[in-house]
Amino acid sequence: MTTSEIRPPQIGRIMHFALRARQANMFLVLLFSLLIGLVFGGFLIILTTPALMSSWGHFFSHPGATISSSWNTVWFAYEQLFQGALVNFHSLRSLIDSPSKTNLANVLAPLSGTLTYATPLIVAGLGLAVGFRSSLFNIGGQGQVIVGGVLALLVSISFNLPPFFQVSLEIIAAVVGGALVAGLAGVLKAYTGAHEVIVTMMTNYTMVLILGYLLITSVFARPGVHDGASKAIEVSGQLPYFLSHLNSALLLNFGFPIAFAMVLVVQWFFNRSKTGFQLLMVGQNPDAARVAGISSRRSIIICMALSGALLGLAGMLKITGVDHLATPNFGGSYGFDAITVALLGRNKPWGVFFGAIFFGVMFTGGAAMQAFTPTNIQFSLSQVIQAVVVFCVATPALVIEAFRLRDGASLVSTNGSGGWV
Repeated sequence: MTTSEIRPPQIGRIMHFALRARQANMFLVLLFSLLIGLVFGGFLIILTTPALMSSWGHFFSHPGATISSSWNTVWFAYEQLFQGALVNFHSLRSLIDSPSKTNLANVLAPLSGTLTYATPLIVAGLGLAVGFRSSLFNIGGQGQVIVGGVLALLVSISFNLPPFFQVSLEIIAAVVGGALVAGLAGVLKAYTGAHEVIVTMMTNYTMVLILGYLLITSVFARPGVHDGASKAIEVSGQLPYFLSHLNSALLLNFGFPIAFAMVLVVQWFFNRSKTGFQLLMVGQNPDAARVAGISSRRSIIICMALSGALLGLAGMLKITGVDHLATPNFGGSYGFDAITVALLGRNKPWGVFFGAIFFGVMFTGGAAMQAFTPTNIQFSLSQVIQAVVVFCVATPALVIEAFRLRDGASLVSTNGSGGWV
């Protein structure tokens, strides 16, 4: 059918669809941000691969071979990143040809690693998003993750209960510990005006030092061993694995459904509960909230306590589901990465969820890329791509302008509630 044969209403619908396709929205900004990150990473691969740089030095003598070799190197690197984090197509083909437990485990291994890494990050990101949406900047995530992990470990080595009760008690201890530490910062802000950024930042250093001390005490240190590692979490206190019957190396555990449940809880809290609405109102317009009779002091304390509770839970999921013991570096950079995850997710629960999954993909895929590419492309490249994507998402106006998208006003706004509408 030619254009002249299309009825006017059809032309109108087609034009409407074309205009809508160019309108700035969450999906498009994320898609173009990822594209920018991959292109930037591709240039870095070329610049840091001596053989490719040598080929580009003689570009005019063999342009086709130069472009082809560069493309193949970048493509193969990204293929390893994808297959190392989500699905290995060679393993999938082997499973189809020869179904077995071993082949099924090989197929699930990349996704298992990604979700295992992302699980504590989902909960920690939700904790920081709760504060950010109320215009409270809880920068003490690292300290609160440590508190949650240490208290969960203390429960594990102090009690020997049936698994369900043992894990439940660990969760309660971690949640209460994180809530108390962050809630203290909330009380200081509410009643003295102390800035939550300074207070929570100082708790990071405090908790790191306390952790270092506890690990050399008789309560936590292993008898006769002085390597800085704590006693191990009892088996009854460990989160059970989903896929251990296939392969013991598959570490995906019941922490993931807990994290998924927390996404639903936080979503409900802000969308359906009275307290959640009050916290949002205090964050967006404190004056209007005060006129409406909402106590800003109460809201600040509740918000900080909820934020800390989720971060404490993240520490519990990390130590009972992955590490099974504490070291001076317990928690890694989860507390700080959670800030970036919340930013990437625009402080929305599902945005945080997928932001943490993206971090998991970059972590596990980056390791696979370094291990399996012939030129051993460094793991840090995946972190560079991750940083570029986060930068683009944090500055949507640049993406909107670069790709000439329309109606981007709702994405540019970064008020207290955050998030795209």
